[in-house]
Amino acid sequence: MGEAARRISHARTATPARPALRVVRGGRSRARARADARAAHLFRALVVFLVVLASAGVLRVTLAAHAAEATIDAWELRKEVKTERLVARTLEADRSALASPSRIEAVACQTLNMQRPKQVSYLQLPSAAGFDVVQGATPPADSPGVLVTLMDLAAGEAQVMLVGDVGLGSLR
Repeated sequence: MGEAARRISHARTATPARPALRVVRGGRSRARARADARAAHLFRALVVFLVVLASAGVLRVTLAAHAAEATIDAWELRKEVKTERLVARTLEADRSALASPSRIEAVACQTLNMQRPKQVSYLQLPSAAGFDVVQGATPPADSPGVLVTLMDLAAGEAQVMLVGDVGLGSLR
């Protein structure tokens, strides 16, 4: 451990020898190299053209499929509109037939045992606005509102009874 460091020297201290190099010309001529470069360029152009052509074909097929789908949807919508118009005409004819006075009279006579009146009497109620003018006295503050409410209630009940009985009469 206590030895001194020693220097190792080689017998040759000169720089290593270089191998002998020489220029070797390629086996291809310049014309051949240009032809190869031109062919590579032509090949790239052909590949790009084919990719563009394939993309255009895919786009055309996609658009044709969308157009066909839209046509099918349009035909289905036309068919639905035609069906709904037919249903609307049928419902309008049914409504017209059900609302005819002769049918209402027939249902009233058959189902409700009603007859035509021999004498028609009308009740004439004073209007809410002119109540005090016709009577000559001032009514209480809430009487016109009550009168109108009672008339609306009576009319509504009459409609419910008529529609309910007509509905039950048509099921018999």
